[in-house]
Amino acid sequence: MSKKLDPRIPKDSGSKSLTNYAALCSPWNHLVGYQEAMHWLSRYNASFSAACMQAYRILMPDYRERAQAMCEAAYQKLYYTMKQYGKPQMAQHNVHPFCRGSFVGALVGDSGDDALLMCGRVQDFGTYRAEKELDVCDWDIVGSELCRATTQSLEASSRAWSEELRAGTQLEFHMVEAKGCGDCHCRIVAESREKYPMPSHEQWECFGPIATEDQIKYTKEEDMVSESMVFREETNYTFANGTNMEDDSNSVAGLMRRSNAAAGYIFPTISYLLRQGKLDGKTVEHVFHCVCEAAGKTAFGERTSIEGIRKWMGTPEAVKDGRVMGGYLEMFFQAMGLKYEVEAFNKEEVQYIVDRNNLTVYNPGMADAYVAYWYGMTKTLVNAQWSLWEIKDDTPADKLRIRIAKKIDKFC
Repeated sequence: MSKKLDPRIPKDSGSKSLTNYAALCSPWNHLVGYQEAMHWLSRYNASFSAACMQAYRILMPDYRERAQAMCEAAYQKLYYTMKQYGKPQMAQHNVHPFCRGSFVGALVGDSGDDALLMCGRVQDFGTYRAEKELDVCDWDIVGSELCRATTQSLEASSRAWSEELRAGTQLEFHMVEAKGCGDCHCRIVAESREKYPMPSHEQWECFGPIATEDQIKYTKEEDMVSESMVFREETNYTFANGTNMEDDSNSVAGLMRRSNAAAGYIFPTISYLLRQGKLDGKTVEHVFHCVCEAAGKTAFGERTSIEGIRKWMGTPEAVKDGRVMGGYLEMFFQAMGLKYEVEAFNKEEVQYIVDRNNLTVYNPGMADAYVAYWYGMTKTLVNAQWSLWEIKDDTPADKLRIRIAKKIDKFC
């Protein structure tokens, strides 16, 4: 490896003459502003997650079994997390000591929605009932199994938070509408079964029916919003909830980097099933590799998509080698807040080192899925002569070193 870096204009060039601007910066000094960058990252993570969900569907063909496993894993993960770290979040959300019951857990869902750019409105928030309506959901392409599992994250968070308070009413969460299923909105309704009795159901059957359907408050399409509160002038670019918690646009990057459908739901479910012996590790690795590689290839399979991403990065016309994929990865690394080292960046090769655990949020197997995804992208964003692969020799276990270069492989 030459470890040669092409000359770049320093990123702080002109910083004493112009006000710094929060943005991603491509290797060719093309800027993408924070708001656009977060929207791009949101859909990028959703697209990667959609590929991972397809792999999971192959591994576990039965819908009921697949959805139930996701619900169980999501509940266990969020309940444990909130029992360990919930108190600071309760304080941040202004959960007052006189509150009782699990309705307060709906607060974490509300703030999380806004930070994940899933904008909408709280229609009801009380001891016996809560309702949240979403107008936008970038996760709508992932799968309805995910929609079901998100309700269990809310229910687990609500239970954990309520256990820090005096005993009170418990709510049962249902996603009665989901954009991923073709509905106009996503809608979560949480109800007290003491006040609104309903027959019991299995955990995965958390789409309803509900007892308070007549209380649903439906927003017409012409009145829907397209941006979260932190990006809207009418809300003073500030998220505010019913307990006077406030947050700014920095909350978007913070949560989006830690929580996407793959990292928060799909890979934890895979680990959950591997521990139970219901999946085989080698088969999991093979299926994820095949599906993610294909998904990466289709991302830039059309020539127009290549033109679009090159323009978005400001890629010079003369650059038609591995640096194009390298620039694309640098935009992703920056959006994810990952520290990365550029070991080589020239027309013969590109090489990076990135923190493995920060990339995968400590999910085993996720790094391999990313590498397969990026390999596929390289084949179409550049051309089939170019490959991307991981270099494991002389690389610390907590680092991921990837190389982009021309490579002939008769078994690819």
